[in-house]
Amino acid sequence: MPSNQMYRSLSRQSPSRRSLLAAGCAAAVSGLAGCTDLLGSDELAHEVEVYNRRDAAHTLSVRVEDADGDALYRRTFEIDGDRAREGTDPFTGRPRAVVVAVDDREPIEREWPDPNCEQQGTRSAGGVDVYLLPDGEVRLEPTCDTIFAA
Repeated sequence: MPSNQMYRSLSRQSPSRRSLLAAGCAAAVSGLAGCTDLLGSDELAHEVEVYNRRDAAHTLSVRVEDADGDALYRRTFEIDGDRAREGTDPFTGRPRAVVVAVDDREPIEREWPDPNCEQQGTRSAGGVDVYLLPDGEVRLEPTCDTIFAA
């Protein structure tokens, strides 16, 4: 059986459970530093999803503008007949209008729809679904999907 002096000397050389736990926690915290960028933002964002309900492929160009006419979102979609493009890039800002051009036709401008997400009990900035209907008309429908800024 070791003497008390020898035991104290050994315990000073071996790390205690507490110091091992502290070192492990410090390593875990430092390892997670900067990972909030990977996990994404908690800022709510808008989105645009596009649906082609016609039989033939079409090109839809969508631009979302703020009150100053600046583009918050701009994207062109090449969509086959009766297909959709969902889960597009989120964006932030205060949208005022949606401008949609189908193929080479004159663009149409519509007011950004107010989905009243909070009144529906949904945590969402609100988005819009753009439908190219079989008769060639463009319809906008508000959405309340919860999307976060990238």
